[in-house]
Amino acid sequence: MAKDGFKHRLAAILSADAVGYSRLISEDEISAVRVLNAYRNEMTSIVSEYQGRVVDFVGDNMLAEFSAALDAVNCAVRIQRLLKFHNEKLNPERRMDFRIGLHLGDIMIDGERIYGEGVNIAARIETLAEPGGICISDVIYKQIQSKLNLGYSDLGEQTLKNISEPVRVYKTFEHPTSNNLSSDKEDSHAEAPLLLPDKPSLAVLPFINLSTDPEQDYFCHGLYMDTMTSLVKISNLFLIGEASMFTYREKPVTIGELGRQLGVRNVLEGGVRKSGNRVRVNVQLIKTSNGRRIWAERFDRQLDDLFTIQDEIAEEIVTAMDVKLVTGEWSRRVRKALRTPEARECFYRGWESMFGSTKEDIEEAQRMFEKTIRLEPETAISYDMAAWVHWLAVSRGYSDSATKSLERATELAQKAKSLDPEATGFPSLMMAQIYLLKGEHDQAMAEIEKAFKIRPGCGGAHAIKANILNYMGRPTEAIELAKQAIRITPVFPMYFPAILARAYYLSERNEEAMDVANEILSRSQNDLDALLTLAYAGAVMDRMKDANQAAKEIIKVKPGFTLEEYSKSQPYKDPRILERIIQMLQIAGLK
Repeated sequence: MAKDGFKHRLAAILSADAVGYSRLISEDEISAVRVLNAYRNEMTSIVSEYQGRVVDFVGDNMLAEFSAALDAVNCAVRIQRLLKFHNEKLNPERRMDFRIGLHLGDIMIDGERIYGEGVNIAARIETLAEPGGICISDVIYKQIQSKLNLGYSDLGEQTLKNISEPVRVYKTFEHPTSNNLSSDKEDSHAEAPLLLPDKPSLAVLPFINLSTDPEQDYFCHGLYMDTMTSLVKISNLFLIGEASMFTYREKPVTIGELGRQLGVRNVLEGGVRKSGNRVRVNVQLIKTSNGRRIWAERFDRQLDDLFTIQDEIAEEIVTAMDVKLVTGEWSRRVRKALRTPEARECFYRGWESMFGSTKEDIEEAQRMFEKTIRLEPETAISYDMAAWVHWLAVSRGYSDSATKSLERATELAQKAKSLDPEATGFPSLMMAQIYLLKGEHDQAMAEIEKAFKIRPGCGGAHAIKANILNYMGRPTEAIELAKQAIRITPVFPMYFPAILARAYYLSERNEEAMDVANEILSRSQNDLDALLTLAYAGAVMDRMKDANQAAKEIIKVKPGFTLEEYSKSQPYKDPRILERIIQMLQIAGLK
């Protein structure tokens, strides 16, 4: 025992830290923590393989010790190979790169913890490494330079914070001929992806504990099992069982890989954070084909009765999933109206595509609903939805002929009305929107009032009325209606908040309009309405950097965009309002 009370020994120290972890957490906490947890498990396993010990892994920082410098460097190289392999499968903005620093020096040991200048030097050297890179001290370099097939770049003597003497540091890199991860990690004969089932499909990842208290793992597990138990009762839902999903608890896998491995179109993931007597649960639904988040929700509850809370949150999640995947309130009507599985599948696919924001999404929805009509031509609901997407194509500027699309929408809505005269009020919703695009504002308001009487609790009715009020020059009345539309709709399409954003900027509440637009873009990054809001409001507020950037994104999303064509799709009752909007969009950089 040393005089200072600590045990001392020489050790190779590895310090690793994730780059930009705070940003990743702020953008998508659930995904960031899930990736970090998976990487933590992989990195810890590799440390053990090289006879090392993970001393600590707090947040995104790992500290490990080894008895030999050679083992420490081999371990660092192997970790960076592995992380590169996994990161290549992630979207660039979601990748998690680590910096690694290594030093050989004296450490002090207190139980499981280690301290001393050797630890501090390794941590300081780590900050000099590039994302995905490794830096080593000259002491390590002298130990391993002739023993490993690595290249080295001398960074010279570095003055490190709180270290009395400068330390010479080397950057390491692998030669092109070095073995890559595929030799020991990747199977070159990967199995072919599973075929997608002929019904809505879902995999639910085990919920993760976002707090630092490991005791909360039981609540995550209980909530997950409650949710799975309820989801399995939804008819016409292809659900991967929990036994299969628990194999992914600590496995680094992308959403796209899950979709291919399990043969599902959607993945639900969630995170739980407990603080004092409150618990917060975040959940999000992601499309496996493109990684797009198509639904997200947050639940805040008091922890008065733990099991009641689990039941309540699970029920709300399941209700939202039923709405999103099996059309919720429509499900009974769909199952009753559409007799064949093929027609129901077309309807569900059309419904899912309709919630997208691109021209391709809307065109796919049109194809699916028109096919549903051909399969079962006497079903009003198919005409309702087909009319809706033809209207959407015009309102978003995606139609090649607005006149023909509106004619088709009118024909479909009238056919739906003849098959189901005002029983649902949906044909009136459609006619209200069609009249609005034709600039017949009074007729539009008359139709929406009819729909309101039949569908007083319908989010769509609230949103459409708010939209009509915006174009009639009454945006202050539209704000509360748009908010109510979002509040009463478990899974709302992005044009609901787009209507709210428009109501805000028409009411000269531009900061709030930009906040809503940015929230839309966090869920649907190519949403044209949101980008137009940012361009307009940015120009009005003289935030030209924001306005110009939004204008550039608009051209990327819709290369053929012109203000002349856009103005034709904007049926403002007062032409001066449209003139003002076009003027601001010109200032933003659009033509």
